[in-house]
Amino acid sequence: MFEINYKKISELSELIKNINFQLNMLPGIEKAIDISDAKNKLTLYFYVDAICHQTQNFSGEIDGIYYKGWDYLLNSFIKEYKKDNDFISVDKMKKIKGEDLKRILNGSGDRYYERAKLLRNCAYILKRDFNSDIFEINRISEGYIKRENGLDMLKLFHKFKAYSDPLNKKTYLFLNIAKKVGFWKINDPENLWTPVDYHLERVTLRMGLVNLDDKIMTKLIENKSIPQTLDLKIREVVGDAVKKLSIDSKVEVEKIDQIFWSLGRSICFKDSPFCDGVNSENTTFQNITGINLKNGCPFRKICEAYKNIELRQIKESNVNTIYY
Repeated sequence: MFEINYKKISELSELIKNINFQLNMLPGIEKAIDISDAKNKLTLYFYVDAICHQTQNFSGEIDGIYYKGWDYLLNSFIKEYKKDNDFISVDKMKKIKGEDLKRILNGSGDRYYERAKLLRNCAYILKRDFNSDIFEINRISEGYIKRENGLDMLKLFHKFKAYSDPLNKKTYLFLNIAKKVGFWKINDPENLWTPVDYHLERVTLRMGLVNLDDKIMTKLIENKSIPQTLDLKIREVVGDAVKKLSIDSKVEVEKIDQIFWSLGRSICFKDSPFCDGVNSENTTFQNITGINLKNGCPFRKICEAYKNIELRQIKESNVNTIYY
C-alpha cells in the first residue's frame, strides 16, 4: 500500500547536510524568563495548540500585521491574554463558548463551537487531574515522553480530547514549543517524533520519501475524501520517514519538521506548488530557515514531484478531523 523510500531519504539527507540553514525555530514562541513565566506561556500555548487543527480558513490582520493559520490563532490568543490575564485560568476557560471564540478570532476561521468544547474539556481535565498546573504533567511523567513502566507525557496528554490523536500531533507540537520556552524537562529526547500535519504530509509525499500505490495516489491527487483509518496509516508512515531522515541527516526531528512545514506554507502549496521560486521576501520558510525562495525550492533537484508534473498535484488527506 505504501512504504518508506530509503533511497530517497539517503539522497535528501546528504542534500540537507550541505544546506546552510540559519534556523529560527517556532517564530512567535517566546522563551520564558523564569518558571512562573514558563507556566503562563505554556498554559496559553497549550490552549492554542488544542484547537490548532485544519486552520486553513484562519487569516486576517491583528494590530496591522497579516497572519494566517497557526500564526493567526496564536496571535489572537496572545492579544486576548494581554487584555485579560485571567483568560487562561481554568475557571474562565471552562466556561468559554463558541461565541467567545468567534469574537477572539474576529470572525475568522470556523468550527467555533467544536473548538470551544475542546477548550472547555482541556480546562476541566487540567483542573481535575493536574491541579490546574500544566507543569504537573511534566512532574508526573518525570520528564519522559514514553516509558513502559509508569505514566509518560503521551499517556497523560491523551486524557484531553483535543490531544487524543493516536499519532500525537498536538502533543509533539507542544513538546517542541516547551523545549523553546524552557523549564520543561525532557529525559528521552530520542522519543521525540514529528507533529504530522497536512503541510508535512503533502511535502513528504511530493518529495517521494514515501512510495504510494496507484489507488491511494489517485485519491490524493483527485482530493477524494478518505476514512480516518487510512489517513492515520498515511500519517504514520510519513512520520516514520521524517524520523528516519532526522537520524540519517543528524538534524533534530523538530528542525526537519519546521523546515518541511514552512516549505508547505511558503511554496509547496496544496493546489499549485511554485517549485522554481516565489517573489516574496517574507515567506515562512525564509523566516524559519534564513533561505530566500526567489530562486526556487532548495530540494527540487531530488524531489519526485519536480521531475513529474502529475505528482505536483498530490494533496494531503481529505479528511475531517480534530487531530491536526
